[in-house]
Order: sequence, then structure tokens, then C-alpha cells
Amino acid sequence: MYEIQMEHQLLGALMVSSDISGTVADINGHVVPEDFYDQPAKEMFSRILELVDDGHEINPITLATKNVPLDFIADISVLGVSSHIAVSLADKVAKQSETRNLYMTAQQVMSYLANGEDVDLVKMNLIEYLSDGRHDKLETTKHISEAVAPTLESIAEQREQEGVPGITTGFKMIDKEIGGLLPSSLTIIGARPAMGKTAFALNMAEGAARLANKPVLVISLEMSNDMLVKRMLSTRSLVDAEKIRDSKLTDQEFNDLSYNAEKLSQLPIWFDDTPIQSFTDIRSRVLKLKRQQGEIGMVLIDYLGLVETGNKKNSSRVNEVAKISRGLKVLSKEIKAPVVALAQLNRGVEQRTDKRPLLSDLRDSGSIEQDADNVAFLYRDDYYRNEGEEEKSDDEISQVEFIVAKNRNGKRGTVPLSFDKKHNLMTDWRPSHQSTNTDQGW
Repeated sequence: MYEIQMEHQLLGALMVSSDISGTVADINGHVVPEDFYDQPAKEMFSRILELVDDGHEINPITLATKNVPLDFIADISVLGVSSHIAVSLADKVAKQSETRNLYMTAQQVMSYLANGEDVDLVKMNLIEYLSDGRHDKLETTKHISEAVAPTLESIAEQREQEGVPGITTGFKMIDKEIGGLLPSSLTIIGARPAMGKTAFALNMAEGAARLANKPVLVISLEMSNDMLVKRMLSTRSLVDAEKIRDSKLTDQEFNDLSYNAEKLSQLPIWFDDTPIQSFTDIRSRVLKLKRQQGEIGMVLIDYLGLVETGNKKNSSRVNEVAKISRGLKVLSKEIKAPVVALAQLNRGVEQRTDKRPLLSDLRDSGSIEQDADNVAFLYRDDYYRNEGEEEKSDDEISQVEFIVAKNRNGKRGTVPLSFDKKHNLMTDWRPSHQSTNTDQGW
């Protein structure tokens, strides 16, 4: 898993280079000092990089000033054949380093498991190693001509989607405001309890799956699949959610449920209601679905506060949430699809006269705001009319404000939505006298 002679030959190729700056630039991203197994070779390679960064030549004298032993320099110098083979040798040295590291990691995993270490923590550490971005991807620098064609293609696709560059949210006004949910983006939707977070999320998942016709994965850490489906059936059939819950349905209502159940079954939506999930579990399930379906349109997580890191030794929830939010952002880039996570807000909202949420109200971590591409809040003014108590006399159709507090790719603003609490239905805003067509979009 190592060849010291090859490492020395790489150093020799650098020694004979007539353009050492250019040769070092060529191997940049192919190999790093840590890839060298031989300690003297590692030290010499590090000194070469330092000298090049400082604009110095590479020769026995300059290397000696960096405390590289003269006898080692002499041994290396005789191995230099041509600088043209430097990239090839660098790749081989890096590959051997990767093989060694993977072997040692596998040994550590077996040792940890044999000693009874926490499985989730072991998996998290293994995934972090496997997704380590220490080596740059080759050919990351591209001429503008290579970027123009795919950009033009995406613009053409956007025209066909009526101007929405990303996956539709299922809400026309929200799509107009934020441009849909862009690939590789992380969106956080925060609200206090009873604002309609889950209703909004399910309506968005159903709308995205139906209109974009791409797989949508709903990971619910709070509600079971049965509860989620009942909510969606109520939404689509306009049968009272309480009647569905209690199974007190007329024949017509049951027929409506059956009709819409068949339609829902045809949508590309997947549920995962495992009650306690670590970020490692979530990532595993997302990647598995992508392998099975070939692509993912959206991942929706309800909700962020229930995701675990698997690191039980870390007592700081703030640090854990920071790690989770960063992990979700990386995951969105990995699957090239939007990730949407619901989040609870802290109680500071309740203490203000104006109870509309602010970015500072995000619970547990300021890193959520930093990692997210979009942050939006749901706010219902009518909920606070009776000091947070719902009453039967409340409007059946409630106005919800979708407050865009952060939009990395556009403007901020507020979009009004209609919330039919009786049927868990959230739509673009319309007065309460306008009815909903249950067949809309089928």
C-alpha cells in the first residue's frame, strides 16, 4: 500500500523541473503532503511547496535552508528523469495513500464495533471519511464555453416550466417570489406550533410530486405514515379531517376518499416515518431512494429539531444542530436536489407585540441561517386573536403569511396563503367564499 521509491521519484521529477511553479500547479489537487508514507519525503515535499509559494527556486541550497538534509537531497536528485511524469506519479502516490487510509479506517471500524462503540457515531465517522473532500476534483476550472451550453439548456427547460427555474412548491405565488426550489438548495421553513407547518409541507410535497413528476421523499420524525396519509386524503377529498380520524363517514364521503386515495397512490411520493433518525440514517435513506429511482425531486424533513447527530457525547444541542444543518446542505449538493426542513422557533416570538417571526427566532443555532439558501416563516395572525387558543368560531379559512426572510437567489417578501384548517389544505390566497375544486390537478 506504499512505494517509497515512487514517492522519491516524484520529488526527483520536481527537482529537475525547469518550471517548478508550473509543475506544482499541475499536480495541485492530485497529491498533498499527507499522502506521502515516507516521513523525509513528506517533509521535503512540504518544503518545496513553501518555497514555491514564496517565489523561490528549488535547488539543493534553497532546500537546505529549509532544513532538508543534504544527503537526502542528493539521493533524490539522482532519481529525477523528467517533470512531465510528475502528474502521473502524483496520482499513484495519492491512490496508495487512499488505499492505506481506507484500510486503516476499516480496521478502526471493526475495532470500535468490537468494543461496543455507538453504532450511529461509528457510521457518522465512516461517512465523513468517505465523503472527505480533501482532494480537489480534477478539471474543476472550466472555460466559459464549457459553462454556456448547460446554462442555455437550463434556461430552455425553465421556459417549458413557465419560468420556474427550480422544482415547483405547488404554490404559484411562492414560486413567483422565490423561483421555486433550486437544485442543491437547502430551505428552512420555521414556525411556532399550530401555524400549519405540516399542512404546508404535505401540500408542497403533493404539489411538487404532481407538477414536477419527480420523486419526493417525506421524512417525518413526528407523525406516522398513517397520520400523514389521512391528512392528505382530507386535503384532496375535502372530507373533514376529524371525521376521517374517527371513521365517522357517510357513504359519499368514503367514496370521495377512495377516489382520491387511488389518485394519491399514483404520485411519486415516498414516506419514511422511523421515529428516531440520525443524520446518517437520513442520508442513507435519501441516497438509497436516489439509486432506486435515478433522481430525486425534493427531500422534505419534518422536523429539524428531532434529527440526531448520533454523537451522544456532545452535550451542546447548538453544535449538533450546526452539524446537521451543514450536513443537509452538503446532502442537497450531493443529490443535486432541494432539501426542505421544517423548524421550530423559540418562545421569544410570544413575548413581542408583533409576533411575526425573525431570523433570530430560529431555535438552537445561528448556523441554520448561514447554511440555508432560503429561510421562510409561517405566521397566522388569527391564532393570536384569542391569545393562542383556537376557537370553533374562528374563520374556517385562515390567512397565513409565508414570510421569505432569506432568499440567496432573489428578493425577500411576504406571500399570503389560504389555510383551510378543517381539511389541512393550504393554497394560494383566496377569500373564504371561494371553494376548492377537489379534482384540481388530477
